[in-house]
Amino acid sequence: MSSDKKFKLEYIWLDGYLPEPNMRSKTKVVDKAPTSVADLPMWGFDGSSTQQAEGRSSDSCSSQ
Repeated sequence: MSSDKKFKLEYIWLDGYLPEPNMRSKTKVVDKAPTSVADLPMWGFDGSSTQQAEGRSSDSCSSQ
């Protein structure tokens, strides 16, 4: 078993569904613990499945 430390980051947001938005989340495993919000990586998601982008242009990114 490896002794290398891994850190699990979870990004949580509300989607664009109305009248009640749904809670969404994504998890990413990284090798180094972030020490500030600026250290967090970019997160990609399909905006059309969350009602946050049109289907023809749905690749979306979020950061801090």
